[in-house]
Amino acid sequence: MSYYHLSFETAVDRQPRPVSMIRVHPTETAAPRKAVEVLRSGGLVVFPTEDGYYVGCAARNAEAVERLHRVTGAGPEHLVTFAVSRDQAEGLPGPAQIPRHPVALALMRDAGTPLVATWAPGAKPAPTAQHVVFIVGDKVDLILNGGRKIGSP
Repeated sequence: MSYYHLSFETAVDRQPRPVSMIRVHPTETAAPRKAVEVLRSGGLVVFPTEDGYYVGCAARNAEAVERLHRVTGAGPEHLVTFAVSRDQAEGLPGPAQIPRHPVALALMRDAGTPLVATWAPGAKPAPTAQHVVFIVGDKVDLILNGGRKIGSP
């Protein structure tokens, strides 16, 4: 496997699978149909927020949340709940954040679900979609690439 002309050997003998990436305009107000399908089927989606890129899943899908933990290595203290409204987050543990990023809002609205998410392990959300690919590789189902330097000063 290679990235930025660096070669890597995987620790597990497995074939890497292709990572699907969809380029979205940062001001897009409709989520790509594929992203909605992935969330509804329990998949993991990388999505942009105003702070950077997160890996997330449908918040009420216990199997998807467990997979999110396994893929990112994030503990409960690193999970963030995102919702389009307080009503959408009703019944979920902890306070929900309402992102200002149009792509994140469209994703939750069109999928009809709040998201539980984390940065793909690190101290803060990734500034580019490529950073997430480098960290989690092919362990996610879809990446929504909203451009460079999200969350950067």
